[in-house]
Amino acid sequence: MTDKKPQNADLPLLLYGNSYHYPDIYRTTGFLAPDPIIALEHGDEIVILASPLEQGRVEKESRATSVRSLMEFGLRELSEQGLDTDEINATVIQRFLAELRLDRVHVPRYFPVGTADRLRAKGIALEIVRDLDARRRIKRPDEVAAIEKAQRATEEAWAAGVDALRRATAAKDGTLSLDGRTLTAERLRTIVESELLARDCATPDRTITAPGQQAADPHEIGHGPLHAGEPIVMDIYPQHSSRYWADMTRTVSKGAPPDAIVRMYEVVTRAQDEGIAMLRPGVTGREIHERVEDVIFEAGYDTLRPGQRHHPDDPVIRGFFHGTGHGVGLEIHELPSIGRGKWGMVPLEPGDVVTIEPGIYDPDVGGVRLEDMLLVTADGARDLTRAPRELVV
Repeated sequence: MTDKKPQNADLPLLLYGNSYHYPDIYRTTGFLAPDPIIALEHGDEIVILASPLEQGRVEKESRATSVRSLMEFGLRELSEQGLDTDEINATVIQRFLAELRLDRVHVPRYFPVGTADRLRAKGIALEIVRDLDARRRIKRPDEVAAIEKAQRATEEAWAAGVDALRRATAAKDGTLSLDGRTLTAERLRTIVESELLARDCATPDRTITAPGQQAADPHEIGHGPLHAGEPIVMDIYPQHSSRYWADMTRTVSKGAPPDAIVRMYEVVTRAQDEGIAMLRPGVTGREIHERVEDVIFEAGYDTLRPGQRHHPDDPVIRGFFHGTGHGVGLEIHELPSIGRGKWGMVPLEPGDVVTIEPGIYDPDVGGVRLEDMLLVTADGARDLTRAPRELVV
C-alpha cells in the first residue's frame, strides 16, 4: 500500500504544526510532538527542521530522510531580535526553501494564516492542497495493527461494563444497584473509561452509555439511574497512545426489554449484516448506505431518503437518520464515508478501515445501534470487532 499524493503532486508539501493535533503531520513525519515542527515532503524526501530540544528524538523516531537544525537558519538570532513567532517561522522557512531553490509549495488548509501572510510577503507562493486527508485513507499494516490494539482495549472495557450490568440487582421499581449503590449511566461510563485508561487509551469525547429514551438521541452520552429491561446504547470510541482510534457500539439490556426494542434490535442486526456483507473493493459507501436504508424502511421504519417515510406528516424524526459508517484512523471520523455525501460515491479500496453502524431511534421507546469496525481486503472485508452482539445481558 502506498500513500496517494495530492493533486499537482510534483509541488513540494510544506507542513507546520504539532503532530498531536494534525494527523497529516504525524502520518507524514512519524514524529509525535506537542510543539510545532516544520517539515517538507518533496518527492520521496521528507526533511524536518528540528529544535535542539527535539533534534535527537527526531533523528531516532521520525520517518525523515533528512533532519536539519532550526539553528542553521538563524533561529537564535531571530529570537534575540524580538520578532514575533510568525515572522520568525516565515524567515526560517524562506531561508530553508531558498536553499532548495523553491519559491512555490503546497500547504494544508490549516496552515497558520499569520505565517502564510509573512511567507507570501517574502515571495513564497502557497497553494492549498484540497485532498490531503485522502492520503490517510489506505492504512499501512502497522496502522491496522495500531487500530486493532485500540479495538481490543475497547472490547475489554465494554466487557467490564457488561459485567457490571450482569452483577447489578434490580429494585422493585427496576432501578439497578451495584455493590450497594445505584448504578447510573455516569457510573457505568466511569467503569468503562477506567478500563480504557488502564489500557493506554483516552476518551476525549466521552463514552456514550445512554439508557432508555435517552438512547433515541444518538449523541446523548447518558445520565441518571439505569433500570432493568431498558436498552442501553454503549458507544465506545477511544484514542490509543499510538494516536489511532477505535469505534464500537453495542446495545444491551439487563433483562428482557420491551418487544418494540427487541424488534428494533432484530432489524438493526439484519441491516448491519447486509451492510457488512457488501463491503469489498469497488463498492461505494452510498450503495451500502442505501441498502441499509432499504432494509430498515422495508421493516417499517423511516429513513431520511426521500420517499422513505411511512408517516410523512409526523413532525417527530424517527427511524434511521444518520450515515451508515465512516473511516477510522488517526481521526475518529475520516475518509471514506459510508453514506450519501461526496466521499460516499468513491469506490472502496483495500486498506480502507470503516465502520458499519446502523441504528433505529424512537423518542417514545429509545434506540438501538450496533457498530463494527472493518478492514476492506482484496476480496471482501475483515471484521476487526470481536465483541459479541447480545441484547440481553
